Amino acid sequence: MFDAVIFDLDGTLVDTNNAHVQAWQEAFRDLGHDVPRGRIDQEIGTGGDQLVPSILGHEGEGRDGKALRTAHEARLLTIAANSAFRILLGTNALLSELRQRGFDTAIATSNQQNHLDAIIASCGLDITRLVSAVITGSVAAKSKPASDLVQAALVTLGSDPLSTVMVGDTPYDGEASARAGVAFLGMLCGGRPAEILVKAGARALYANPAELLLHIDDALLYSAATAGHG
Repeated sequence: MFDAVIFDLDGTLVDTNNAHVQAWQEAFRDLGHDVPRGRIDQEIGTGGDQLVPSILGHEGEGRDGKALRTAHEARLLTIAANSAFRILLGTNALLSELRQRGFDTAIATSNQQNHLDAIIASCGLDITRLVSAVITGSVAAKSKPASDLVQAALVTLGSDPLSTVMVGDTPYDGEASARAGVAFLGMLCGGRPAEILVKAGARALYANPAELLLHIDDALLYSAATAGHG
């Protein structure tokens, strides 16, 4: 049985993926790049350090990367200030249940700290009460799919990778989990196709936090039983 659970934030606990796509598309336009929403959507789940070179290449990263990340930051903060982001169904109940059972829990998000603060202010999720630790892109050298965020969460929680599971909605969560040696449970509420999450290593899939809570015992027992096996 696992004793620690690490969660992604965007698209896993809070419905913010579309806001990130909008902010990035507007940021690219600010710098003279017409990038389709669908292309940006493929990268959501990574941080700006990964997203910009993936879309524009290393030359574009060198030329516009810093300015694009600054523009995205400003755009997202504006969207958050003028929106009420939706907490995904079952989020509060799931996090509360895990804390009551004595699990160590963490959020590991590629968001910078100011983005996280704006998202939390918009949706009202009480993360200081619901989780043991929060790890942001502000303290990681590289964002997902690098393992930095997951490894930082493991260190902060004092958890063994083999007794830890990560819950996320993108293949980048799965890749980061695999590189850190932890099991991965996939969430479909972020909009990624099931087959992509399975390919990224998801041991099971759930529609949203409410469904994961409904099957929490089976989810954790199954992942523990299959940890370290194909």
